[in-house]
Amino acid sequence: MAQNSMERVRNIGIVAHIDAGKTTTSERFLFYAGKSHKIGEVHDGQAVMDYREDERSRGITISAAATTLEWNKHIINLIDTPGHVDFTAEVERSLRVLDGAVVVFDGVEGVEPQSETVWYQADSYEVPRIAFVNKMDRIGADFDASVESMKDRLAAEPIPIQFPDGSSAEFAGIVDLVHERYIVFDADTLGRDMTESDIPERLQEEAATRRAAMIEALAERHDPLMELFLAEEPIEQEHLLEAMRAITLARKATLVMCGSALKNIGIQPVLDMVCACLPSPLDVPPVEGTHPKTGEELTRAPKKGEPFSALMFKIQAKDAADMYYIRVYSGKLETGGRVINPRTGSKERLRRILRMHADRGEALKEIVAGDIVAVTGLHKTATGDTLCAENEPILLETIRFPDTVVSIAVEPRTAGDREKFSQVLERAQREDPTLQSTLSEETGQTLLSGMGELHLEVVLGRMQRDFGVEVNYGKPRVSYRETAAAAASGTGEYARQVAGENLFAKVGVSVEPLANQGAKAEVESKLRQGELPPQYLPGLMDSMANAADGGGLYGYPVTGIKVCLDSVKFDEVGQPEIALNTACSHAFREALQAAGTQVLEPYGRLELRVPEDFLGNVHKTLNQRRAIVEETGFSKNMAVVRGVVPIGEMFGYLTVLRSQTQGRGSFSLEPLDYRPIPDNLVALHHEKLYG
Repeated sequence: MAQNSMERVRNIGIVAHIDAGKTTTSERFLFYAGKSHKIGEVHDGQAVMDYREDERSRGITISAAATTLEWNKHIINLIDTPGHVDFTAEVERSLRVLDGAVVVFDGVEGVEPQSETVWYQADSYEVPRIAFVNKMDRIGADFDASVESMKDRLAAEPIPIQFPDGSSAEFAGIVDLVHERYIVFDADTLGRDMTESDIPERLQEEAATRRAAMIEALAERHDPLMELFLAEEPIEQEHLLEAMRAITLARKATLVMCGSALKNIGIQPVLDMVCACLPSPLDVPPVEGTHPKTGEELTRAPKKGEPFSALMFKIQAKDAADMYYIRVYSGKLETGGRVINPRTGSKERLRRILRMHADRGEALKEIVAGDIVAVTGLHKTATGDTLCAENEPILLETIRFPDTVVSIAVEPRTAGDREKFSQVLERAQREDPTLQSTLSEETGQTLLSGMGELHLEVVLGRMQRDFGVEVNYGKPRVSYRETAAAAASGTGEYARQVAGENLFAKVGVSVEPLANQGAKAEVESKLRQGELPPQYLPGLMDSMANAADGGGLYGYPVTGIKVCLDSVKFDEVGQPEIALNTACSHAFREALQAAGTQVLEPYGRLELRVPEDFLGNVHKTLNQRRAIVEETGFSKNMAVVRGVVPIGEMFGYLTVLRSQTQGRGSFSLEPLDYRPIPDNLVALHHEKLYG
């Protein structure tokens, strides 16, 4: 791909809260770009991007789907992501490899809980974005309130470049403030035909006021435009577009548009703005990495002569051959070409390269910088791994996923399915990094852990439907943690004769609590130089970390502590590593017993929307579930309750809420942090889990 061609590439994602209309918007993108010959509707189970059976039956996106389309001589690589919090890892790995995003908001609800999550995920990856306020045809839709909610709840700086002509049933068209035009979309052609005209007289005063505010907001963030503004020079459309693009790329503000994807209103202007203002691969900084052996900092840019580098961000398990989705950052590679995985040191061959359209692929002869494609033939590559040229290795930053919070006990229903069950479980975990399985030493059961009840329900459904494995499973449970209640120290000693040699070691360890109780245990050494030969130190550090992960006084992983190696004495005969590591584990245990531990449980950020008439009963039920209500507001005859609650208390709550509100209540729950469980509940919870 030539430089001038790469300028016309856009790697973007569609992100939002569940039911804001992401997939519906994506389907219109495909239809108007000529990629699809008919519009696939989510509610009919016919959406192209929701191609999995469980997605179509549930009417939600579960797995991120990729496609490529053309618009205004631009190539748009598009990823449609899930909106449900249980599948937030799909958004995480997509944003890791994307250059820009379209954030969709519900015109009635404005910013919703998962809107905040995806917004901050995009912030963490420094992804430029534009906003689309959808569902302006719904009763109660309010464009200005949605924009204000972006300011209030996201601390964003939105700049509306359009405004709607009416809302709900009166939503008739869109006023474009940049080009000063009024746009109506033809319902008979499913919005394909647009009519542009002068702004109607009844809207001219409002348009003038809003356009002046838009120009002022843009000028405040773009010096060349500010110079024209202060000099009272004419400001042309090209000046505005230049400022809009610069501001978007620098993430100084977010351009806001509006429409109704379901009613086919306002989609083409969004595509225009994707091409005009979101970045190409040339507009983003070179990707950073390190040399896998020396640790030297390296960069790779999408320019001629750079060696090949790519990040594998998603695996899709297939019967014929697993599909590995990669983002190419530099260089080029032909089908059948060899690369190296610097994490494992293994050489891989890309047997097939496919440009994906949901579940269908188009074979390519080569890939170049800026491409997002699927490949086959990889064997020792996992999600987040780098693929690069053998003679120019680089290790790119991997993808970090949130910890699991919910677990269930699973087992195959028949003995004959046991081997197949293990294979399917391994395959599911390879595809989904947030799915974890462990074997309980106490019960012999397989514990399956995920991001929520729905996440685990979907996984179990796929086991049965797609792989033919019947399973029995217990009720969901949360993943508890422990942390030190105070600072303390301990000493461990190992003295034993092994293979005729007297092994001896004595290790001193101290623990102290950290402010973030849910953070992984930190380990450090306070030994003086020369006190321990350097070859033994990594083993001792690993022993301390493994001891914390292995469980505290109640058997839960220990988090939120710092573990320090204070002193070491040992005899350097035979294999002193055995004596040192064992003594270290004993010392950690003694220090933890001296400190005492607190059991921690995961909390989630809760938001409920219920009719005002039912608010009293809902508050009562929340109190019973140990929820902490932080805020209660009112919007359009609905009460909005926000707070935090132990995740374990919310299992089965949806059924209770629906019965209390005649089916009209809804809630969302996002993992937040870990907090101490009340002392009177520790023994009860431990008894439930371990008998």
